Amino acid sequence: MVNIPKEHKAAVCEGAGKGLVVKMVPTPKPESNQVLIKVLASSLCFSDEFAVDHGAMGVKFPLTPGHEVVGRIVQKGSGVSDEFKEGLLVGLGWNGGYCQQCEACRKGEFYGCNNGLVTGFHTEGGHQEYLTARWEAVVKLPENSGLSPAEMAPLLCAGITVNDGLNATGAKPGDVVIVQGLGGLGHLGIQFARKAGYHVVAMSGGDSKKDLALKLGAHDFFNAKQGEEFKKKYGGAKAAVATAPSSAAISSLLPLLARNGVMTVVGIPPDGKNLEFAPMQLVSNRCTVKGITCGCSINNEELVDFAVLGDNKVRSMVNIKKLDDADAVYKDTAQGNPRFRNVFVFDE
Repeated sequence: MVNIPKEHKAAVCEGAGKGLVVKMVPTPKPESNQVLIKVLASSLCFSDEFAVDHGAMGVKFPLTPGHEVVGRIVQKGSGVSDEFKEGLLVGLGWNGGYCQQCEACRKGEFYGCNNGLVTGFHTEGGHQEYLTARWEAVVKLPENSGLSPAEMAPLLCAGITVNDGLNATGAKPGDVVIVQGLGGLGHLGIQFARKAGYHVVAMSGGDSKKDLALKLGAHDFFNAKQGEEFKKKYGGAKAAVATAPSSAAISSLLPLLARNGVMTVVGIPPDGKNLEFAPMQLVSNRCTVKGITCGCSINNEELVDFAVLGDNKVRSMVNIKKLDDADAVYKDTAQGNPRFRNVFVFDE
């Protein structure tokens, strides 16, 4: 039986633009259909900014953000099955729960739930020692996977987003696939693409990350100004996944697609500008541009199982941080400085 404290430490945002303050808060008891999780690792995602700085998506303050979480169940409320036992290693991603009744849910498209919740926006997030979560949001994780909780946490948002983006292209092993951008999503995208058997071409704004891209598994590398060189060598890409934080950079990918090529956009550039494509490029080559949002808990379970399979595990590059430094760590993340994920780590 775990000794659950009456209070625990949390990074709290009191209002939009007010940053994070570390304070003691009451430890909640799980309500019906909820579990209480002792957090082991909570990764900072750039999307935390939408809640902390902008109060977006109807968030209510005070709030603790964080939607890339790994921990253990220490208590559960009524209505939670024995599949979610105390002591189970679990995670939480972007999807914080769904109604199970709307049309999207009844079709099994839980990511499109009309009443869907987002972890760290509409429910408490992971930048704290304990939190409650709805059972349908909980991701069951493998023990002894070879990944630490800190390495596993970013897979639950960044990892599933970019891997879903790859899967949505319909690319097959051996196809030329571009992974654009080498940040929190892109460094995982290269690894997932290589593991899936694609011929992986990494693209970045400059050459500074070339060696890292090749080390992560890319077969080839081009900088943003070498589009013509890429076309001469490959003719075009069957697929491209755009993770770069720039609308102009994303727009530049379309001319690099082969006939019937597919591009997926997996992030929202903070510059606020629209993507721009020449209609002739879309029409003449029959290209497709798709948007992808995060999957749900069962999708994350499948993703993590794939990530840890075999010797070539997909491993997040992380910087271990202390919760006491939460506001400084958050600002560092918001400025795009980490290579590639800052993660709060807690004692087990």
